[in-house]
Amino acid sequence: MNKFIYYPLFILFLITIFTQLINIGNTSFGYEGSQEQGISGTQTLNETENTLEVAGGSLSLDYNLTVGIVAIIVSAIVLGLIGINVLGSGLPDFSVKIIWNGIIFYGLWAIFSVTGYNFFASIPVIGVVLWVALTLVYGLGVFGRMGGSND
Repeated sequence: MNKFIYYPLFILFLITIFTQLINIGNTSFGYEGSQEQGISGTQTLNETENTLEVAGGSLSLDYNLTVGIVAIIVSAIVLGLIGINVLGSGLPDFSVKIIWNGIIFYGLWAIFSVTGYNFFASIPVIGVVLWVALTLVYGLGVFGRMGGSND
C-alpha cells in the first residue's frame, strides 16, 4: 500500500463527503405542480441562448463551448484507453502503465477535488494551501507508483 497515494486520497474523500453533507440542505427536491397537455410557448434561439418559455416559467437548454470540449476530451481518453488495452498500441508496457495509472489516479483526484471545492473555497488561504499540499503528496505517490514495480 502506497501511503502517499491512499492517505491524501482518503483525506480528500472525507472532505468531499463532508462538503456534500453540508450542501445537501441547500438542495430542494420538492415538486409542486400539474402536468398539462398542449402547452404552448415560445422558443428563443440565438448564438448565446436556447430557452423554452412557457406560462409557468422557462427551461434553459444552454450549452457552452467548455462542456463540448470536456465531452470531446473525455470520449477521446476513453476510446484511447480501450484501443490501448484491447487492440494494443505498439507502446512499451511501461508507457501503457504510465498512461493507465495517470488517468485512473489523476481522474479520481480531479473528481474529488471538484466535488470538495466548496470546502477549500470556504477557507480563503488555508484551504488552498491544504489542497496544494495534498496534491503534492499525492503526485509524489503517483510518480512513485509509476516508477515502481507494484501494479
